[in-house]
Amino acid sequence: MAGGKGKKGLYGWLILMSLVVLGGVAFSGTCWAGSAMLKVISDPDGAKVTVDTGQEGVTPCTLEVPPGKRGLVIKARGYIAKNVQVDASSTEPTEVKVKLVPIPTTMEKVRPQYCELLGLRD
Repeated sequence: MAGGKGKKGLYGWLILMSLVVLGGVAFSGTCWAGSAMLKVISDPDGAKVTVDTGQEGVTPCTLEVPPGKRGLVIKARGYIAKNVQVDASSTEPTEVKVKLVPIPTTMEKVRPQYCELLGLRD
């Protein structure tokens, strides 16, 4: 009896693994023939990436997308969001490197002549 339960457990595990391996892409959303990979790197790390096809990630990340022209939005708190257009190839991963620019603080927005009047300038 113990051997029978072991076999049933093994068969169940094999079926589960088959579903996971064969359906892995389907579980993540949409499945495309000839998918392309985008490797997204940002400075600073930890920026949110959103692809025009709906995939999301946090940098550094690799995202599977349909091949062709793709639009990405990369944003992080305290930084100006960056829109990027890339041509994702199905033959090799496309690397996207982005340096985000910090949002200027209030004092940096003040015109230099007003800073001088307020004594905020060297």
